[in-house]
Amino acid sequence: MKQIGLVLLLLLCATAAHAQVIFVSYGCADGTQISAAFYRGDNRARLQFDGRVYALPQRLSASGARYAKSGVSFWIKGQEATLRRPKVKATLCKAV
Repeated sequence: MKQIGLVLLLLLCATAAHAQVIFVSYGCADGTQISAAFYRGDNRARLQFDGRVYALPQRLSASGARYAKSGVSFWIKGQEATLRRPKVKATLCKAV
């Protein structure tokens, strides 16, 4: 968990001073743990899970906020989110 915090701290330092960053941790029904950093000024998110970091741009969504790229999608609605990955069943995640 300390590595995740360090990675997120480095991401924060690398961000422009005017961009607002929000950090959220999610626990998913399939056991996946996600550390997320949402960059408000840039409309993007960085997710860390399964030992990898994913930079996802925000996409159009009828409701909530959806971030997606290269088959990885993270769709947030309130305190819940749906994580989709290639060749893996979608899983429900909750902010912790």
